[in-house]
Amino acid sequence: MKLGKKGLSLIFSLCFVVIICPAILDSVAKAQEQSACPSGQVRDSSGLCSSSNQGQESESMANAQEFFQKGREFDIEGQHQEALFEYTRAIELDPNYVEAYFYRGNALALEGQPQKGIEDLQKAAAILEYRGQLEWAAAMRQHEEIIREGIQEGEF
Repeated sequence: MKLGKKGLSLIFSLCFVVIICPAILDSVAKAQEQSACPSGQVRDSSGLCSSSNQGQESESMANAQEFFQKGREFDIEGQHQEALFEYTRAIELDPNYVEAYFYRGNALALEGQPQKGIEDLQKAAAILEYRGQLEWAAAMRQHEEIIREGIQEGEF
């Protein structure tokens, strides 16, 4: 694929977002850790603390994080198909895993499935909006728009 100025601009935009957004997502995760639930309670899918009758939910969350981390490692190594598989496994265990949707969306776009990537970014934004994290949701929407522009300009 031959890249013109617009193509290079798109790649630079994606690189910028891939560098900046992880810092944003890390800030979100740290903020969530700081607002931890009281002892004996866990955060449910809507972000609320509730009693944990079983450790099953916590275990699923831990496994989801492990799959996500494996996905990140594959992504860094340039093994995007393997990364997609791991991100999908993380999402299956935790359907509200914003970071997994974000990175899977990027990987899908880069692997020639930009519309599916947009869908993942929309899901991430919707989760963040539901949680009241509007600035982070806006960042997701902005990244979604970058991919849309790339589609319109024939870059994908």
